[in-house]
Amino acid sequence: KPDKGGDAVDKQEDDDKEDKAAQSLLNKLIRNNLVQSTHQVEVLQRDPNSPLYSVKSFEELHLKPELLQGVYGMGFNRPSKIQETALPMMLAEPPQNLIAQSQSGTGKTAAFVLAMLSRVDPSQKHPQCLCLSPTYELALQTGQVIELMGKQSPDIKLAYAVRGNRLEKGQRISEQIVIGTPGTVMDWCTKLRFIDTKNIKVFVLDEADVMIATQGHQDQSIRIQRSLPPGCQMLLFSATFEESVWKFAQKVVPEHNLIKLKREEETLDTIKQYYVLCNNKEEKYQALCNIYGAITIAQAMIFCHTRKTAGWLAAELSKEGHQVALLSGEMMVEQRAAVIQRCWLCVAKNAWILQSLG
Repeated sequence: KPDKGGDAVDKQEDDDKEDKAAQSLLNKLIRNNLVQSTHQVEVLQRDPNSPLYSVKSFEELHLKPELLQGVYGMGFNRPSKIQETALPMMLAEPPQNLIAQSQSGTGKTAAFVLAMLSRVDPSQKHPQCLCLSPTYELALQTGQVIELMGKQSPDIKLAYAVRGNRLEKGQRISEQIVIGTPGTVMDWCTKLRFIDTKNIKVFVLDEADVMIATQGHQDQSIRIQRSLPPGCQMLLFSATFEESVWKFAQKVVPEHNLIKLKREEETLDTIKQYYVLCNNKEEKYQALCNIYGAITIAQAMIFCHTRKTAGWLAAELSKEGHQVALLSGEMMVEQRAAVIQRCWLCVAKNAWILQSLG
């Protein structure tokens, strides 16, 4: 694991407002299991005359036995709605480029991780797959999926290209999969020459809408893409497709297939939603206490608009005897990663107080 992280360009000027990267990470943490989405998938192929394949089981993909074992080991029983169509495209020969709209919980990360692992030649000790994430935390989360799915493929190694991972001058990355943030990856590819891009087979740009919301990431991603060899498979994923994201996607991923979600609603059908009108934070706190007094809550995630409010609420709940973990943007990256790791390991907490991870 990287010792430290966080690209300098990953930090937002507005420290108090929750940013897109924080929202994306928290969505991933909340929806860490597959959501059986009712979204209908719309597919636009680069070649409309080409047959469109979909699968209903992972066996139909003819994966290597160790990868199939890794998929089932993660608890995936069958492909999600998006995976049914996306995986045959991503695993096709010759490789096909893909732009896909996909939200957290749809199996998107597992899909492109499976594509990367499938393309790797373990006998070749050089970078073959490159994945860009907007922040250290998102890179770490994707890296954990790679490690879990590739557990039965010990010869496939992973490197993190994030600030704080220091290599000696002249050193070259030998790991087959590299995941990192745009600023550090660009430095490692161009200035420092730690990454040799000439053998990259798969380029993944995850969370594109988050990426372009961060100053500098868009240009850095385009520069990295231009350094890759002809024939490199390009895969781009975004939760939204507003005009700025679409323009960026078209620059980065030429001659692509497109998968979009037909249904526009973003809320999950399986979650009931309520709201309580409050005039100030004290009333909000009292409403929260009423909830805790009325029902049994094993775990909860509480979102606050500012770090100051998050700290205040964490202190108040602690006074009431609740076990509270605070996650906010002023914490060191190592501290944030430790809190997230405890969440992954399902250590019981009465409440998680979260704010911007910027």
